[in-house]
Amino acid sequence: MFTSRRVLIASRKSDLAWALHHEVMRLTQWKLIGIIDPRVGDSFDHACAMADLVLIEADDLIWLWDNRLDETQNTLSTVHAVVILSDQQMLDIVSRAQRNCGLLLRQKFGDVPIDLLELAIKGYMSISGALLHRLIANRLRLDIVGSLSPEELRVLAYIGAALSNRHIAQRSGLAESRVKTLVHLVTHKLRMQNRTAVAVFASENGLVPTKSEVAIPLS
Repeated sequence: MFTSRRVLIASRKSDLAWALHHEVMRLTQWKLIGIIDPRVGDSFDHACAMADLVLIEADDLIWLWDNRLDETQNTLSTVHAVVILSDQQMLDIVSRAQRNCGLLLRQKFGDVPIDLLELAIKGYMSISGALLHRLIANRLRLDIVGSLSPEELRVLAYIGAALSNRHIAQRSGLAESRVKTLVHLVTHKLRMQNRTAVAVFASENGLVPTKSEVAIPLS
């Protein structure tokens, strides 16, 4: 027997809510039961109790986890959720999401193609070739980091902290000429074009030293 899917949209962003509403209304087997602000009172929990599927924006879900963790976890254990997110939010969501959460990368201009939404519901995720290349390259470079020498690791960390060769030499006790050589080696091994790219990679992956370790002695 045919059963329609009851869909709830939980988003504070009007453009995203409108795009989701537009796609949901295209499908006769989907029934939109409401659009809510998930941060207001306990509206999220009550509305989810009447839904089969909730479409929620990543910022709102992160806020719920940070402010109403137990209630949100209990609610999401009873309803399937699809989280609409950017690639920058992926790690935050994946590291905390429950197994019944699907993921959908937000498109430009707020578009939410229905075919990609269906894939997210089934547990698949569609990503662009550019993002896939970046993710793979980052993963492979992290593998390379594991094979760097102690000296190279120290230099990589200080590059990530935006220190100059002179300051790295002061902090590490290495000769500045040796630091220059290590910077070149690290850049080459990571298959990167310049020092700035290495610095961004180190910073984004938590490879930088603490502030006290970065402190430069007076000269």
